[in-house]
Amino acid sequence: MGAASKAAALVVYLCAGGACAALGWFAHAFWGVSAPVPRGMTSRATFVAVDEVASEKFNPPEEFVGHVEPVQEVDILPQIEGYIKEVKFAEGDEVKAGALLFVIDDERYAADQGVAKAEVASAKSKVVQAEAAVERAERLLRRLKAADARGITQTEMDAAETGLESDRAALGSAKSAVSQAEAKLASTAFNMKHTRIYAPISGRIGKTLMHAGDFVSPSKGALARIVQMDPVRVTFPITDRAYLAWGGARVGDTRRLRLRLADGAIYPSSGKWAFSDNEMSTETATLLVRAHFPNANRLLVPNAYVTVLADEADPKPVPVVPALAVAKSGSATGVWLYNEDGTVSFREIEPGLRADGKVRVVKGVEPGARIVVQGVHKLGEGMKVTVVPASEFN
Repeated sequence: MGAASKAAALVVYLCAGGACAALGWFAHAFWGVSAPVPRGMTSRATFVAVDEVASEKFNPPEEFVGHVEPVQEVDILPQIEGYIKEVKFAEGDEVKAGALLFVIDDERYAADQGVAKAEVASAKSKVVQAEAAVERAERLLRRLKAADARGITQTEMDAAETGLESDRAALGSAKSAVSQAEAKLASTAFNMKHTRIYAPISGRIGKTLMHAGDFVSPSKGALARIVQMDPVRVTFPITDRAYLAWGGARVGDTRRLRLRLADGAIYPSSGKWAFSDNEMSTETATLLVRAHFPNANRLLVPNAYVTVLADEADPKPVPVVPALAVAKSGSATGVWLYNEDGTVSFREIEPGLRADGKVRVVKGVEPGARIVVQGVHKLGEGMKVTVVPASEFN
């Protein structure tokens, strides 16, 4: 028998004795092929890294696009027409409420007011005359009634009564004339008052649209605009999901609001919730909310855009897992638990916010549970695994 025949007979014998897997190298040495892997055995071990679910104050901020707006803003409009006599501010000034801004030439209005005062005085003097006439007519009528009826004719009595009624009517007209004259005087006083235009609010005034010598009137538009600079408000939309997650009608009660400016810097002051709208937008499914921010340093300019950062003011510890540990099994999202017998099993979770390579677990696992954090892509239910340090995967 040749050497090759003897070797083949030896392989058959050993395989019959249950040692075929152990002698695969022998077959490869003679024929250049590998021996088959027996059922239930793997060609190499499944290595994973395992760690415990952490409990952390996981507080990544949610980000929203915010629009800076003034809490108050006003266009300065003239109430009367006339020529501007003086402009009492410099463009871009910070002005206080009550500060004088414009002076309109009041010469014509002062003359109108003088005439109105004279008309009031004239009307009042006519009232005095009418009252005297009424008093005389009343005395005459009383005297006639007290006299002997045989000496007074009915014609005289009728004339006295008619005269009294006429004098009383004249008195009423005189009093009406006084009211009209006083109303005209009040109108001229209004005009005189509004020849001087004052700031209705405190804030920064912009460029003036009219200058000394320009003719202004209510129909010709604003003279300037004032916007309140401190505080300002920031409006931003939140999604319906965020609204529910933040507590429904109590939106913002526990939230801290900060701002990130255009240069990436974090604004030094936090905001305070001021307003949430009463209905969702049908187009965007978002709710408009508003917060006030102090602005003493004037870093926030109305109509600018900022990034609103919303997180918990006092976060509580929550279960947190590495993002690499979160896997999919069909349509379910979960993690692989490492069991005491060295096997793994899939546990479905409800993931929350993600940030910095971590995921908050809303429900599904608790802190302290041991889970696979590396090697999750090659696992199956009940699979036996070998635990190695996480550094082996780097």
